[in-house]
Parts: sequence; C-alpha cells; structure tokens
Amino acid sequence: MKGYENRLVAILALAGGVAALDAQAVFYLMPFIAVDLHLDNTRIGIISSAVLISWSLAALLVARLSDRVGRRKPFLIGSFLLFALLSTMSAYAGTFAVMFAARLLIGVAEGPVIPMQQAIMLAESSPHRRGLNMGIVQNFGAQLIGSMLAPLFLVWLATHYDWHSAFLVAGGPGLLVAALIAWLVREPIASVRPQAHEGPSWALLLADRNIRLCILIGTASVAWFFLLLSFLPLWSIQKLGLTPAEMSVVMGAIGAAGASSAILVPGLSDRIGRRRAIAGFALVGAIAPIGALLVGPHPVLLCIAMLLGCQMLGTFPLFMGAVPLESVPARHAASASALVIAISQIAGGVCGPLIGGVMADRFGLATPLYASIALALLAAVLATRLTETAGTRQKNGQMEGDKP
Repeated sequence: MKGYENRLVAILALAGGVAALDAQAVFYLMPFIAVDLHLDNTRIGIISSAVLISWSLAALLVARLSDRVGRRKPFLIGSFLLFALLSTMSAYAGTFAVMFAARLLIGVAEGPVIPMQQAIMLAESSPHRRGLNMGIVQNFGAQLIGSMLAPLFLVWLATHYDWHSAFLVAGGPGLLVAALIAWLVREPIASVRPQAHEGPSWALLLADRNIRLCILIGTASVAWFFLLLSFLPLWSIQKLGLTPAEMSVVMGAIGAAGASSAILVPGLSDRIGRRRAIAGFALVGAIAPIGALLVGPHPVLLCIAMLLGCQMLGTFPLFMGAVPLESVPARHAASASALVIAISQIAGGVCGPLIGGVMADRFGLATPLYASIALALLAAVLATRLTETAGTRQKNGQMEGDKP
C-alpha cells in the first residue's frame, strides 16, 4: 500500500506540473505577447483571467458528474488528452480575440485536474500524511515545473526564437501524463456510486462554515498570487529595468518557493493543524509584494523576497483540498474541492488581474502590488476563523476522528 501511495503521489505531482506548464506560460511570455498583439494593461488582465473562467466552470461540472458516477480516473485522463490537443492553439494566436479564446479552451481541459487528483489522494492517503500528500500533488510539481523551470525555459525560447515556439513546446507532455495515469493509477476503492438523492447540492456544501471560509480565503489568496504573476514581470522590466533573463530568474524564485512550500506547509499542518498553518503562512505572503516595491532593481534581493513571501503558496492545497475535503462526507469530496476552487478562481483569479489591470492603467503599475499586500493580510485574518480538521478521516462517507 505504501509503495503505491508513494508512486501515486509522484505521478499526480508530475501531472500537476505539466498542467501548470501551459496554464502559467502566458504570464511569463506576456512581455513578448503584449508587444506583438499591442495589448494595454487592461487587456493583459483579461487574458490573464480568461483561463480561470472556463477552468472554474469545468471544475464544477466535471466534479459534480464525478461524484454522481463515483469515478475519478476517466475524467483525469480525459483532461490531459484534451489539454494536449488544445494547448497549441495559443501558439497560433495573432490577435487579442484568438488568444482570449485559446485561454478559455485550455481552462476547459485543465479545470477538473485538481479536484480529481485530490479526490483520488483523499481516498488513497494514510491519515497521518494526508496533508503532505495533498500538498505535493497540488503544488510541488506545479511549482517546480510550472513556476520554477517554465519561466527559465520558456523565456529562453521566446528570446532565442519567438513566443509562439514556447507555446508549442508546452502541450506534448500532456499525452505522456495521460498514458501514465491510464497505466499506473487505479480507480480508488473508496470511489463509490452515491444514490441519486445523495448527489451534493451547492447549498448543502455552502452551509458548512469551513467551506464558506475556504472560499473567502481562496479568493484573497488566488488574487494575491495572480496579481503577482500578471504584473511582477511587467514591473520588473518596465519599472525596475531588469532584462527578460533577470525577470525570468525572479519569477523562477516563485516556483522554487512554491515547490518547497508544497512540502513544508502541508507537512507542518499535519502536526500543528490546518488553521495555524494557513494563517501563519498567509501572513508571510505579504513579504513578496513588499519586496518587489522596496528592494529596487536588485535581482538577488528580489529572489530572496519571492522565496520567503511565496511560501504562502503552500496554503493552497490546504484551503482548496485538505480542509474542504475533511469537512464533508467523502462522497461529496470532489464537489467540495471544486466549489472552493471555482469561486476562488473566478472571484480572485478572474476579477483580481482584471481589476489590477484597470488600476494599473489609472493609478500606476505599483497599484496591483499594493493590493496583493492587503489580500495576503486578509487571508491570514480569515484563516483564524477556521474550524480545525487535521486529525479527522473519511470513513463510509462520514467524518470521524482518527484513532490512535
């Protein structure tokens, strides 16, 4: 069992990294895209938000269907096959409208990935390492590949060739991941078909206090992250005078922080509790935008600020996965996670960069960074209101305390 659990964590972490590679590529390539497509900050914000609209809706619909039929694996394989087919569309975008449509379609493919992965992981994890497993699956691969290695590699491609070539590279690994899941991942034993009258209602899920708080924490945290992703590259080049290569290193530091925090924060939450881990590391998140505003054109200092402040990324698997999944019956697991993700992504990820782009055009490029400081502090305050879920487990669709 432990051997399969470890193998499953590795495969799903790789899968998350491949999905993040294309989903986040647009942020690192935006300085090149904006010049070619003649985009202002408002349109940059719209493109940055586009993938999250369809991502969120697809996550909700597929998660609900998955809970109803009691299956996870087929939906996860389908997501990566669709992602591989659609990811090259961004490479051929020659106008704002085509790029917007391309990002919408990518969201359809990638939206179900996190809810399906976390529902599988919930069923297959040992109780004492559930938080750690979920953190690695959701964040380690995504941050290592999508946030740390991707900016270095994709910006290098865009600089030496063009940004179209960089997008072309991002899609192929999706086919490999689909094959690995089909071959090596089993349908969780705990995936049972619920009765028709037991299908989750959104009102029932929203009645849970932890679910509501996770949505609010997620909205603030996702907005914090996407404001950084959307505007830190532009701030670094346009205001601080960094080269594209220096900017890519700074953005890569965010990925390094995300990869380390995927182990540190969820693993720590298994010991000190979800509430304390989320609140403490959300507070740390303010360091990243403060550093960007204060340290000036010094890539090393900027990297240090990102490495420290972006440890907040380790809270994402907790408020999107562990806490909501531990707060509801197991048969509603995918829907609970998808609901938190969907509302957080739309309210924080869609509205955040869009409003940030408008604010940047009106009040200056520093405004979105000031907003991200306030959002990190808000997430920390909200987290203190959570009901602790660490030390609980799912059994026969109900929550129980873990037995020693």
